[in-house]
Amino acid sequence: MEAMCAQALPAHCSSLIATQGQRFVPGPASCSGRQSLPRPPQGLSRGQSYVTKGRRSCRARNSNGKIPILQTILSAESQDGAPQESLGVVAEDGWIARTLAAFRKDSANAQTLPGPMEEMRMDCTVALRSQRMPTTRNEEYRFTDIAPILQLEPQVAASATVLPGEAIAALVEASPLKEAVARVVVIDGVVARQLSDTDRLPQQGKQARLRGSPFALINGATAEDVLCIDVPEGVSVEGPIHVLYITSGASNVVAPRLLCTLGADSSAEVVEEFVGPAKGAEPHFTNAVAEINLADRAQIKHGYVALEGRRALHMKGTLVRQAAQSSYKLTEARLGGRLTRQDLFIEQTGEETQTEMGSFLLCGDEQLHDLHSKLRLEHPRGTANQLHKCIVAAGRGRGVFDGAVKVEQKAQKTDAGQLSRNLLLVPRATVNVKPNLQIVADDVKCTHGCAVSDLEESQLFYFRARGVDAATARKVLVYSFGAEVTGRFASAELRARIQNAVDKTLSSVPILEEAAAA
Repeated sequence: MEAMCAQALPAHCSSLIATQGQRFVPGPASCSGRQSLPRPPQGLSRGQSYVTKGRRSCRARNSNGKIPILQTILSAESQDGAPQESLGVVAEDGWIARTLAAFRKDSANAQTLPGPMEEMRMDCTVALRSQRMPTTRNEEYRFTDIAPILQLEPQVAASATVLPGEAIAALVEASPLKEAVARVVVIDGVVARQLSDTDRLPQQGKQARLRGSPFALINGATAEDVLCIDVPEGVSVEGPIHVLYITSGASNVVAPRLLCTLGADSSAEVVEEFVGPAKGAEPHFTNAVAEINLADRAQIKHGYVALEGRRALHMKGTLVRQAAQSSYKLTEARLGGRLTRQDLFIEQTGEETQTEMGSFLLCGDEQLHDLHSKLRLEHPRGTANQLHKCIVAAGRGRGVFDGAVKVEQKAQKTDAGQLSRNLLLVPRATVNVKPNLQIVADDVKCTHGCAVSDLEESQLFYFRARGVDAATARKVLVYSFGAEVTGRFASAELRARIQNAVDKTLSSVPILEEAAAA
């Protein structure tokens, strides 16, 4: 089998660990809302010669060729070392046009992009030419007003990489994960090698790929770096890979991107954590995209935690493709940000897949958290379970959930469940819930349900009968409501940070004491 043999990389390259494997890069499909497929003629492919920041890799015909398990697309240039020219495409939508112009403004920085990545940006830019930003007239955004994002005038720092200062170092130190086998720090969408630690990663692995949608198209057209995680066949990564995304404030629009691929019979845990500037920082928009591809019998635990500042605007696109007998487990906690949304797309491409999704959203004053999920089951004996929990703790807070599960004709013997539970702790608190279960197959076991309420009086009475005051009783019940999801995070440090964010949100809106006094 042909393999690529990568030589030692320079210090400023984001390539972190050398291992065996092959490389796939994003094609046009990854920018159009559909998942990209391995396409050897596209970009960098197996056995092709390419340049790595001035050092040329070579073709080899042995099984000992090595490429990184963790690296970025910026670590490789086009075959002739010369980046491709950007397309002069003007988008019809004014905000999209201004955003593209802001990222293209620094032509010197654009010249550092490798050919395959520049090609991805061209494809997405062309696709954006006739795109319009969604409004509340669009069904998918009926309850999610993105006006705060459109009011931002996109500004991008002159340098793609922000050098870590005291504030950045403090954010890194405040976000430890002792159990992590690796920590990768991404600042404003660009990997900060000097703050990353991958020494404990196993010396095996491959490469990875990408995904798309309106905001994902913008990400594809503006991404300045792509973090790739690839675990080869039969390899188990002992301990989580901690990806810490930091928004420094140097740019008010950033586009981090993650590509993750697991080979057959492999396993890994990846934790994405988003943090940002402290209180009082200017509004900023994080437009993140992640794609996860699982081969036969691969297993992944995916953690997603958003703890950005209260003025942050956050859009996250996640696309998962599962092959036969693979397992995908998502645990999500979103507490920070003024406006956040995750578009989660999961597609089953083989039989006997296992999918588990757990989400906890806490909406404080003037916060909107939105989760749109789509799960498509097309093969027999698949199992899926989704638990969505949302607490709205302020009259001007809003939660949104639109979960669609589609069981196709061939997906016989499917066992799928979906449950949305929502707590409205104050008057005028709002949650919009739309569970959606479409069943075409006739031999399945599928359930879904939704509940919207305040805390139950019987539960409060139980505590009061044992001498616990009303305020303390309500706090205990609120905390335990979310713990069913957040308890799935294995790291005690991460759970503590989430708990601190919960305490901060509930303390800033004294709903528990007020409700108890009433």
